[in-house]
Amino acid sequence: MFREEKRQAIHILLFFLAFLLKYLSRWQAALMFLLLLITALIFVPHSKRRFHFYRRFEKKYSKGGIFYFLVLFVLALIFPPYIVAVSWAILALGDGMATLLGDYFKAKELFWNKDKTYAGSLAFIIFGTLGAFVMLKWMLPGLSGSFSIALKTTLVAAVVESLPLKINDNVTVALSSAVVLYLLI
Repeated sequence: MFREEKRQAIHILLFFLAFLLKYLSRWQAALMFLLLLITALIFVPHSKRRFHFYRRFEKKYSKGGIFYFLVLFVLALIFPPYIVAVSWAILALGDGMATLLGDYFKAKELFWNKDKTYAGSLAFIIFGTLGAFVMLKWMLPGLSGSFSIALKTTLVAAVVESLPLKINDNVTVALSSAVVLYLLI
């Protein structure tokens, strides 16, 4: 498995931790993200397997990994756990699969951002919506219109992720999906 595929597999597999948020208070969730952030900052850089977490040009830290946990930590302090869980699902599945499938299919580039492809954006929408829907059903089983909410939230996050911003997409995806979800529910 290539380095980027390993990184994205980790990015996606972390999604399964989101199911724990149903059983954690806001402060417990924040503590979990803080511990994961500390792991990314202190333990991973000294690990012999750190190359699984880093891009080729990253030497000391994985900026994406740090932002991944930092933004979830901040969201846990601001929003209820169900919003954090759904945002995490979109971040893990939508963004992770967008990278994997966008690279794999070598599709046409977006006209507004040559670093992104239509295949990647479509993968983001499909897998992000699926993850958001599953997480909404898990966290809020009685919520009506879960699929519509999941789709709308993911569409906004996909558009934000596709923009040529200078901000790490782990931050923009998680933050935009949390705000949209907050406004929709």
